[in-house]
Amino acid sequence: MITNSKLNDNIDYIGPRAIYDPNFIPPQLLFRKKEEDTLSSILLDSISDDFCFNALYQGIYGIGKKAIVEKVVDNLTRSEEILLNIKKFSIDCRDKNLEELLVSILAEMNKVLNLNMSINSIINSDTSHLWSIFKLACKKHEGYLILIFNNIEYLKPGVFKKFLLYGKESNVTIISTINKVLRASTLEILSEFDIKKKLSFFSYKELNSILKQRASLTFSHYIDKEMINFITDLVFEHHVPVPGKGIDIFRELYPLLKDRSELEQLELLEICQNQFDSYNVSDDFSMLTYISEEDISTILFLDNLSNYFLNKSRYYINSNELRILYDLSCETIEFQSNTNEFNDLIKTVNNVGILSPSNMNLSKNLAPNIFKYFLNIGPLQLKNIVDVVFGKF
Repeated sequence: MITNSKLNDNIDYIGPRAIYDPNFIPPQLLFRKKEEDTLSSILLDSISDDFCFNALYQGIYGIGKKAIVEKVVDNLTRSEEILLNIKKFSIDCRDKNLEELLVSILAEMNKVLNLNMSINSIINSDTSHLWSIFKLACKKHEGYLILIFNNIEYLKPGVFKKFLLYGKESNVTIISTINKVLRASTLEILSEFDIKKKLSFFSYKELNSILKQRASLTFSHYIDKEMINFITDLVFEHHVPVPGKGIDIFRELYPLLKDRSELEQLELLEICQNQFDSYNVSDDFSMLTYISEEDISTILFLDNLSNYFLNKSRYYINSNELRILYDLSCETIEFQSNTNEFNDLIKTVNNVGILSPSNMNLSKNLAPNIFKYFLNIGPLQLKNIVDVVFGKF
């Protein structure tokens, strides 16, 4: 939904490249200054003292490993204070064997270092010849070389170990990123790295700020802050707190948000929900079974809850509004409402995966009476299940 206030007026609009370009680096990496400063300091020391090293950055996909490394190295290569000739080459190791990896590296080196090698000769060379050409290319560069290998978990340990060992014997610094250890044998190469850094997860407030920054970089118009809050909650609830998953959702939302001033809330909800395999904690049959076994007051409450989200077109409902829905359900069947029963009801629907408390409750120090909750099941899906149950009465 479009609103009347931009997320951050101080962020320059870049456009869809901010979410679709896999190599895009934000102008500012939020909450990663310590990691940036540490890597920058090590690289400056290595250049000043003329030594090379092997570094490894670990963390789940989408946490920002590549962004940190690329930003620090790019800043270094553009620095007017560094007079040395620094060149960096970034290679994605996904689905590559040694021969394919060498071809990718040499193609980049040939272009950047002006080696005047024939591409056909590179492609048609065997692995042994490619490795010899690679070592010769590294020696021909009179300066500082930085190789960045992303997604090294896809490589056989023996393959990557060749590069690590060569790096220590030459003028090449190797910085690698790894998403997770896909095979136990990958552990064998961990001792080969001089520096190992494991990136920590973000808090709700930090992740929310990062996603708001990316939305402001992507969209020229105003974006609903509640929508960004909701996406942040979904990432926390059904994934892990990393920006990559939120950016995946932005890619799906972009065709809807780029031109339209009015959007159907349910359409946005469906897109967000479809990004998570675990979004619907229980399948329809299990949910139907649960609701069928509840008393009429709970079923009426769930009916009122689904209608609230369908009619209000909202992402959240607070504690006061939940209590109103509960009281209304009790009045319908002339049942005396009870605070303890209300609290037990909210705990139950939370435990079965219908409703979840927002992480912003603690991050914003909200009072308990205005705690925010969001549906963990599509409101239309919930409504259909409740209608089936009512049909059995």
